[in-house]
Amino acid sequence: MLVISFNKPSIEGKWKMNRSEAFEKILTSNNFQMQDEQQQKALAETFNKILDGYYYDFRKDTVYFTDFKNYELVELKGIYWIDADTLIIGQFDKIKVQKYLISKINEKELHLKLIDPKGAVLDMRWMFKRE
Repeated sequence: MLVISFNKPSIEGKWKMNRSEAFEKILTSNNFQMQDEQQQKALAETFNKILDGYYYDFRKDTVYFTDFKNYELVELKGIYWIDADTLIIGQFDKIKVQKYLISKINEKELHLKLIDPKGAVLDMRWMFKRE
């Protein structure tokens, strides 16, 4: 059966992270407030580094993206597909996929929620703006 979807925004293009509810929750937590100033500054700088450099660039069935590993942003490449409201990304150098619930998409914004390996949707959104 052929299903035609009208007015559904395409995910193709470059999306830069501009907000993370997980980061916000950590930075406003009691645990963070109890850390010394140097630890707070280091964590805030790490989060800013991630926000400044985190992106997804979707092209046809290929995605170029960044991830944070060993205190550095690394550029990666993989394949992606969308199943209903779930974005699935498979890295070329790994035999695993990462799933995200697309909680919002329009011409300017993309909101994703991480789906853990057991299938639970985490309640924190990563928010991206189209570049």
